[in-house]
Amino acid sequence: MARLNHVALTVSDREASARFYGAYFGLTQRVHDDAHLLILADDSGGLLALSSGEVPPELPRTNHFGSLVGSAAEIETMRARFRADGVTETEYSAEGPARVQVLDPDGYRVELYAY
Repeated sequence: MARLNHVALTVSDREASARFYGAYFGLTQRVHDDAHLLILADDSGGLLALSSGEVPPELPRTNHFGSLVGSAAEIETMRARFRADGVTETEYSAEGPARVQVLDPDGYRVELYAY
């Protein structure tokens, strides 16, 4: 069975997005960086490709991507960190599965969840 390996986004500021995804999602390794594309990786092999361009206006709330974390306690820790840093929260649930959804610098919805 194939496993999801990467997500590609068009962003308004690649460096701002790289800081966001590095700080909150562990995507700190730059595996490719040229004038057209920046690819970030995490320690587990997940990849995020960022290309500069015009960001689509107001995507539906169902358009998002998520990352599984180890526990509901991790969700609470990240939620507190997002709030302290002024990251916009769009959805939250403490019950099965626990999850928090936030907006990245361009308004893409990103979710952390735990079973």
